Amino acid sequence: LRTMGWSDYKRWADTHNLEEWWESRTKQLARMIPAGTSVIEFGAGRRRLQAFLDPSCAYIASDLVERGPGTFLCDLNCRPLPDLQHLAPQVAVFAGVLEYVRDVPAVVEWLAAHVRCCVASYAVAHPSGFAGRLARGVKRTYYGYMNAYGEADLVALFGRGGFACRQIDSWNDQRLFLFTRTPAEARS
Repeated sequence: LRTMGWSDYKRWADTHNLEEWWESRTKQLARMIPAGTSVIEFGAGRRRLQAFLDPSCAYIASDLVERGPGTFLCDLNCRPLPDLQHLAPQVAVFAGVLEYVRDVPAVVEWLAAHVRCCVASYAVAHPSGFAGRLARGVKRTYYGYMNAYGEADLVALFGRGGFACRQIDSWNDQRLFLFTRTPAEARS
């Protein structure tokens, strides 16, 4: 599936693959989300983000498979990506999702047309010589990751999409990012 760039529906439909220990990451990401915003969570899984948002936020769950009432079904590896205007999200959240996206630059470009803020976790790739890169590649393949961005690469990728990195935190071996869209005139 990874080689073909296809999403693993079978894996993610099985709720046993949705780890409970991810909840601490979800809590940390929730603290980065502005109060009073409409939030769409891609890869909603157990929908735990909803419980940690400020009560003034509106929540939209999105995933490959049904995750309860109102789930917006979306495969980020299928084209064309859907129009989100009818949902009117202001913030997009990706907790452990971007690693499984074949074409992250296209997703960032799509997001720029729909949201003003993006909160994401990402298991960044660390350069560390040939042996380190080989071990990292094996690990990323084992997990089914479809890309391998370093921290600076991911920040630059979102920057090209018109998003400025406002905050970076850590969670285990991942980085947590807060990106906000910059005015068009500031991007030139």
